[in-house]
Amino acid sequence: MFKPIKLIDIELSRPLVTIEGLYGYELLQALVRLHNTPIGFIKVPVINGRCTPTDLRRAIQKQKTIDNAHHFFSDDLSASAITENLRINDLLKVPPPVYPGPQPLVTVAVCTRDRTEDLRQCLDSLNDLDYPALDILVIDNAPRNDDTEQLARTTFPGIRYVLEPRPGLDWARNRAITEARGEIIAYTDDDVVVDPGWVKALVETFNQNDSVMAVTGLVVPYELETEAQILFERHGGFGRGFVYKEYRAKKKNGKVKALHHSSVGRFGTGANMAFRSSLFHKIGYFDPALDVGTVTNGGGDLEMFFRVLKEGYTLCYEPRALVRHKHRRNYHQLREQLTNWGTGFISYFMRSALAYPDERFAFFRVWLWWLMRKIRLLLISFTGSSRFSPDLLLAEICGSFLLGRYPKARRTAAKIAQIFGSATQVVSPKEACVTKDDSRT
Repeated sequence: MFKPIKLIDIELSRPLVTIEGLYGYELLQALVRLHNTPIGFIKVPVINGRCTPTDLRRAIQKQKTIDNAHHFFSDDLSASAITENLRINDLLKVPPPVYPGPQPLVTVAVCTRDRTEDLRQCLDSLNDLDYPALDILVIDNAPRNDDTEQLARTTFPGIRYVLEPRPGLDWARNRAITEARGEIIAYTDDDVVVDPGWVKALVETFNQNDSVMAVTGLVVPYELETEAQILFERHGGFGRGFVYKEYRAKKKNGKVKALHHSSVGRFGTGANMAFRSSLFHKIGYFDPALDVGTVTNGGGDLEMFFRVLKEGYTLCYEPRALVRHKHRRNYHQLREQLTNWGTGFISYFMRSALAYPDERFAFFRVWLWWLMRKIRLLLISFTGSSRFSPDLLLAEICGSFLLGRYPKARRTAAKIAQIFGSATQVVSPKEACVTKDDSRT
């Protein structure tokens, strides 16, 4: 019988307490944090509707969760603590981090379409951000009604509302670039709740290195209340771990070769990504033939990550930049999402192969490797010894064979550009006749 998983945060600088009221839950999954920095997950069985401090402490120590603290607090840990196994008491001696430095204006862009209730919760969390210089944008992408506009203008008057009539997520992302006032543009989705320290962590990462042009962050589940949400996490979810990473493509014969970085899904996701505003004037805007709102249904974020590296810039993954994503609640939605992932993935490959002919053979090889890996996982899943669902793996594989989607989306994007102008052109309110196009799936 299915049982949900309860999600909570545990702050190590505060005393551990008994977690009550867990009847009906199989597990407690806690995001362990120290001075708000996420350092790992623990899972604790629920017994008689509760988890005791002893259970929590044992899980934190046993699962080596706190060893991730080396990556964040090594300067504040004693040499003995670093060379031996860390204990919770070692971490409690670490002082709260202080990061003095510039605080540039950051434009936070939420691209949305007809999901007003999700958007309300997202905007509530943005109002709680712990950062002083914010420019928050809601990009309303080809809406069917004015519910989003009414919400933004009446409930969140401090947030700028922009109508973008060109249907497609990457059109909305591009509109955010033209409207942005900040030195940094941070993107998130309307089905996300951001952590108060999200923007601060992004800014600190940019400040540490002038060569960094893109930063992604940690995405954890907002809830695990349905079987579909748990299946999504088993399939890989959005989480990319608790270790900071820098990515930079190597040069060969004077050219940047990005083969090693073509599987860019490991870098992060569009629900949590940020760029220097100046970047887009150097490498171009998002491709409007990719992602939700087109027949490709994805790939816009992956393509941009690859382009950043291919053009010789640095991309960082910063797990301190934390957001929580509301996974699809039912199985049909989840299966559709994974089919779209396959389609978006191959569409990103096709776009990048067209843009960079020197990488075409490399992309073909990586696609074959990806396909063989998925087929292997599919075969293993039929034995019952795998955490993956064969139906979901098959959906993603089938989606990757829809090779005609990207050329079709390019033709559609060209027609839209003829009507409304290119990505760099701003559509005025008078020109913004909201389309009834329902191409999103």
